[in-house]
Amino acid sequence: MSDILVIGAGPVGATFALLAHARGCNVSLIDARVGASTEQRTLALSHGSRVLLERAGAWSTALEATEIHAIHTSQKGGFGRVMLRREDADVPALGYVVRYADLQNSLDRALERAGIATSFGAKITDIDADAARLGYETHAGQHCCNAAMLVMADGGANLGKVPTINVQTKDYGQSALLAQVVADRPHRNIAYERFTTDGPTALLPSSAAVGAYSMVWVSTHQNIDALMSLDDDALRACYQSHFGRRAGNFVALTGRRRFPLTLRQANTRVVGKLAVIGNAAQAMHPVAGQGFNLGLRDASTLAKLVAQSPDRASALQVYGLRRAADIARGVGFTDLLASAFDVDASTLRVPRGIALAAVDMLPMARRALASRMLFGASQ
Repeated sequence: MSDILVIGAGPVGATFALLAHARGCNVSLIDARVGASTEQRTLALSHGSRVLLERAGAWSTALEATEIHAIHTSQKGGFGRVMLRREDADVPALGYVVRYADLQNSLDRALERAGIATSFGAKITDIDADAARLGYETHAGQHCCNAAMLVMADGGANLGKVPTINVQTKDYGQSALLAQVVADRPHRNIAYERFTTDGPTALLPSSAAVGAYSMVWVSTHQNIDALMSLDDDALRACYQSHFGRRAGNFVALTGRRRFPLTLRQANTRVVGKLAVIGNAAQAMHPVAGQGFNLGLRDASTLAKLVAQSPDRASALQVYGLRRAADIARGVGFTDLLASAFDVDASTLRVPRGIALAAVDMLPMARRALASRMLFGASQ
């Protein structure tokens, strides 16, 4: 077995493995998945995440990524808005919209090209973080392996097998409804985020068609239940009324799905010889699209540190300290946005509108916000 064993070959685990391998580390992965990914949901990647994926050798035209040139943020029923543009950050695009399955398959191919061993169809049975020992089972039976260190990047599926890791959760009392919508005019590479008293809603431009978007509609569980019971035309009409016509008239809606929203954080990112990264360490509300990008920065930081230091214990401790500020600010910023616009109080609409308008009018504020969203907090 390799020096570093990664639990989870999803986008964050695979990116870590590729970046660590490129720096000379001996790394392998283990994953429960069997076969190529068929996950149809979309991901919003920041420009900073594209840079990391390019370094990992996983960014290509095959991803068919749609560029985000501007992000329009507003509040329903109140004045004020912010328009962040790529010029504010001096980048070719603020972000990119890609299909999860396309990114995963690109990473799988990059792992194969790099010769990084990946074992699929493996179910973890036990984890000894102090000894960096792993038990798992496949169709061939039970197995046990050791490494110098373990990296958990499985979205949190196996956190319960490490007794000293506790998970703190915050239930937002909301669900997200996802779908694909098509408008009657081009998206012009503009993404929209609109805050309402029910929760935020977002449109991400999609390459599937000129006026196509990936839609996120956040509301109470009860309201999402009612919306899911509607047929596509009725749901499309409801979303038109909810969002407005700034993106045009919606002419089609397909592919709906839903999931509940919680903030989940592990109480530590390092236990013994185990590092926890990505959604295994922190799973966030989708507002502002920061969760996946935060996970890729976890992967990049850990890969750099373990390559720089032969002392794995020291590297892991530094990793825990190095990531603390970015994660705390990312989680705090997301939680603030998820909570700050969900109160239907007219007294709050004016200060919220003033804050939005002030950011929009101040170039330095727009640059600071764009930099924070694209590259994270200073480490």
